[in-house]
Amino acid sequence: METAFKERNPIGETRYQRFAAQPVTGTFGAWITGVQIADALTDDALFKELYDAWLKYQVLFFRDQQVSPEQHLALGERFGELQKLGYVGSLEGYDGVWVQEYPALYDGPVSDINWHADSSFRARPTRGSLLYALDVPAGAGATVWADQCAAYDDLTPAWKDFLDGLSCIHDNLTRDPYRVFDQIGGKALADMRKFLPPTEHPVVCEHPESKRRFLFVSELMAREIVGMSRNESRAVLDFLFAHQTRPEYQARLHWEPRTLALWDNYSTLHRGIFDFGQAHRLMHRVSFNAAWLGDS
Repeated sequence: METAFKERNPIGETRYQRFAAQPVTGTFGAWITGVQIADALTDDALFKELYDAWLKYQVLFFRDQQVSPEQHLALGERFGELQKLGYVGSLEGYDGVWVQEYPALYDGPVSDINWHADSSFRARPTRGSLLYALDVPAGAGATVWADQCAAYDDLTPAWKDFLDGLSCIHDNLTRDPYRVFDQIGGKALADMRKFLPPTEHPVVCEHPESKRRFLFVSELMAREIVGMSRNESRAVLDFLFAHQTRPEYQARLHWEPRTLALWDNYSTLHRGIFDFGQAHRLMHRVSFNAAWLGDS
């Protein structure tokens, strides 16, 4: 067994004054019990504890939450600056509450099947999201997150030294440009490229709040390592893609109606599990921005 795994202590439970955080893996993720997250809109002490738990565990899960669209938007504003532009439409009358509804979304150009960090192709990636389940297929349609802090921590010193200073091009057409071209056509694709050009980010980043280092590449968005040949870049990225999503770094959420997930989009990756065919799956999502690398 590798030394990093033998020496790591599990993250463990944390008892806050208002709730308990029960870990879902050895490195990240927690169930939050005993509170309604919407109460944090008017309870500053509760919000501070939830924010602290979010920074520590990176992904928080809540069951049996009552969250209206107004509250959903207000929660996003408490955590950061609302992200109004998204890849799906907003709920009518609630700009910024994105409606993720299947099977209709199968017909669009977007794919959440592959590991990714939301909007990593932007100069300022999404800081975090609040995803709320309204209707989900029983036992199917889970979401999985991967801990990129632990993935970085477990690299050997040789790999850490090698990656330090490298940067990667993030491109929202990395994975399947031909399918997108077939679906939206050349002019719309050209307009999208003009509006959302590829962006360069460090391969290893320091979290602006926790100060932990994390890997910032993903198989859906990472196109190439800057300064390398195609074959060199492919070899490095293929290793990182395999390493960063090992089972040891994964946390899976099986949704139920009124379940809510809050995640750190900087230091985690996620992907949907599309095992529900034409079954109905309806989610509301609010995303928010905050300081990124180099922001004052």
